[in-house]
Amino acid sequence: MSRIVARIVTFVILLLLGAVAPRASVAQDRLTVVTRDGGPIAGPALRHATGFTTATGVPVDVVQRPFSALYAEVMLGFVTGGPTADVLIFPAAWLPDFAPYLAPVPPTLVDSALVRGIHPAFRDVLMRWQGAWKAVTLDGDLHMGAYRRDLFEDPVLRAAYLAQHREPLEPPQDWAQYARIATFFQARPEVRYGTLEASAQGGQRLWYLFSHAAALMADRGSLFFDPVTMRPSIDSPGWERALQGYLDAVATGPDAALASHDVRRRFAAGDAAMAIDWSDIGLYASDPALSHVGGRAGFFVLPGSEAVWDAQAQVWRAQAAYPVPFLAFGGWIAAVPAEARAPDHAWDYIRWIADPARADSDVRSGASGFNAYRMSQLNDPDGWRNIIGDATESYLGVLRESLSSPAVTPDLRIPGYPAYMAALDAHLGDVLAGRAGPAQALAAAAVEWEQITDRLGRGAQARNYREAMRLRPETP
Repeated sequence: MSRIVARIVTFVILLLLGAVAPRASVAQDRLTVVTRDGGPIAGPALRHATGFTTATGVPVDVVQRPFSALYAEVMLGFVTGGPTADVLIFPAAWLPDFAPYLAPVPPTLVDSALVRGIHPAFRDVLMRWQGAWKAVTLDGDLHMGAYRRDLFEDPVLRAAYLAQHREPLEPPQDWAQYARIATFFQARPEVRYGTLEASAQGGQRLWYLFSHAAALMADRGSLFFDPVTMRPSIDSPGWERALQGYLDAVATGPDAALASHDVRRRFAAGDAAMAIDWSDIGLYASDPALSHVGGRAGFFVLPGSEAVWDAQAQVWRAQAAYPVPFLAFGGWIAAVPAEARAPDHAWDYIRWIADPARADSDVRSGASGFNAYRMSQLNDPDGWRNIIGDATESYLGVLRESLSSPAVTPDLRIPGYPAYMAALDAHLGDVLAGRAGPAQALAAAAVEWEQITDRLGRGAQARNYREAMRLRPETP
């Protein structure tokens, strides 16, 4: 989104604080499901709508909207009283803005095996807002690393790397080692690129920067803001180093800017020694129809750092590096608007699409856009082996370790989220285009974040931020 769109989004959020007009009527004899367009996300919604209609006799219309327009259109529907939908499928980060206009999840569904089987990292955080159950997880998102096992195990390459860096060639444990490996492979003839990370506008590049930053801040609760003052953390030496690390990684890839889907496609094509991506990359790298590296890919938890920025003391601190997983984007969730005309059918449809057997099928399809989120999916190697092959244990092990790690870091999730993201993304674009340096861009973005926070209410945003980062209300 542009800066202009960011201002419009903020204006819409502020309208939510005022009175809401009565909602227009919606046909009661059929369900309307609204989500993003395209095969990912909308594909499962359409496919399961057909089965739901066959089983129940209730027709379902799946309305697809461009991702760039989805948030604003739904919010405007809430504000103006226009029709929204019976079911909304949307990013978990938008829940704080949508929650006042959503029906609570029925207690019978909250207490069901369907919900209890969702991994707590997604269930206990992303499905609730201000203590109320408001949505059901359909997708579990986090970033992970992928690497070419055949290259990392090659005796010639291992000897060359050891001679150059005095350390074994192995999946990186910290971001500095990740950078050394990427630079090493960039200079080698065996592969075209060192690593792949997204940098295209609209290509989900911010989450790659966030994955770097998560490991460089001493306190995860201060990753994005000071949780008491709401002063942005992005204008800090920790974020500046994270941005430089991200830029260095991008520089070992192709000259053309990549979107996230290009990252997994190019890695599957065998173009790079490593990549950072969502867990879709495991399916792409293993699909014989899409991949040239099937059976040769391995996976790793996001690296940590031997130096972290202490935002409270304003100093760098040394430590032993340990992996720092990041729940990038968080995933997609389904909810029912409070004014839905057919709420019972709506919740039945959500139960249908989230049914464990259907969910298993979705997360094991690289085309669905849904990633593993149920505990049973993470503990069923036999269900994945015919898809991922010899790398199954590595793939599932990375997912389990990431989600169970005490260092796992949640994404930003507060009212006004799209406005904050749009502001930072615009300045990141300036850096990638050479129009600004990292420190200048982050400082400018921090000024805009301060303005957004002031417009939405600093005290309220501080309370919201502490909830989103799972901090106690009184904890700085």
